[in-house]
Amino acid sequence: MNRSTGRRRKASGSSSLRRRVPGHLGRSTRREGGASRDRRPNTGRDGTKPGGRNVKVAILSGVGLAGLVGGLLYIGTTAFFGFALVVIMLAQAEFYRAARRAGHHPAPALGLVAGVLILMEVFTNDQSAAALVLFATLACSFLWYMGFESRHNLLINVGITMFGIVYIPLLGSFVGLLLSRPDGAEVTIVTLAAVAVYDICAYAGGSMFGRRPMAPSISPNKTWEGALMGTVGTVVVILALGPLLGPWNLGQAAILGALISVVAPVGDLVESMIKRDFGIKDMGSILPGHGGALDRIDAMLVAVPTSYLCLGLFGL
Repeated sequence: MNRSTGRRRKASGSSSLRRRVPGHLGRSTRREGGASRDRRPNTGRDGTKPGGRNVKVAILSGVGLAGLVGGLLYIGTTAFFGFALVVIMLAQAEFYRAARRAGHHPAPALGLVAGVLILMEVFTNDQSAAALVLFATLACSFLWYMGFESRHNLLINVGITMFGIVYIPLLGSFVGLLLSRPDGAEVTIVTLAAVAVYDICAYAGGSMFGRRPMAPSISPNKTWEGALMGTVGTVVVILALGPLLGPWNLGQAAILGALISVVAPVGDLVESMIKRDFGIKDMGSILPGHGGALDRIDAMLVAVPTSYLCLGLFGL
């Protein structure tokens, strides 16, 4: 009798275990599936699928930002430079914050101070001071880690600190060089308009016609079809605005439009690589529908230097 009861209990226990195991595995599978959904690729601005981007909000934000930029440039180049400085500093702060969330330990205080100094010196026509600021910041970075931060992964953290300066405020300082020209407001408007038009046309073209990914391992939603439409739109707007507002003739405007069409997506892809390395989708959420400040200016960080260097190349 006892042996029979024991056998029944054992059988019941085995049956219960068998019933529990599939359920446990199912729950685990669901959790893993959820995790895989959380790791979906970042949504590109010219993707075939908007991926949850609120297009209406993005359009309204973009129109408001364009109006603000135009108004500040109308007031004067100094007013616009002040706005640009704030945006660039916000972008740099986002970069350092994302690096810390990813487990790194840059020195944001040093990086931000260096960024402000570089921007101010370049705008006041003292470009040579930028190299001195970089040298002083590198030296101070090692002193910083001797006294305030852990020396674990020292070279990585110093490298991230310096990269945040070179990538964002140093490249961004070229806007100061554009603004310091006699026609600074006009050439800045043309350059920023070209980047904005590339962004809009590439997004529209990729959403409607995108089939072939441009860089699937970096940003799967960016397509060659979107890039082609972005290029056409950029060349057209520079051909229209370049000779009208700036010093370019039609041939020079066409070359500038083609170059911006190349560097703008490169700047976007560079930031996408950084975000993938940090394991995030957006650098921030300061601008509704667009993400963070760095998400908004990533292409401009390379387009503005391109525009400035082209002016020198053409002898303008």
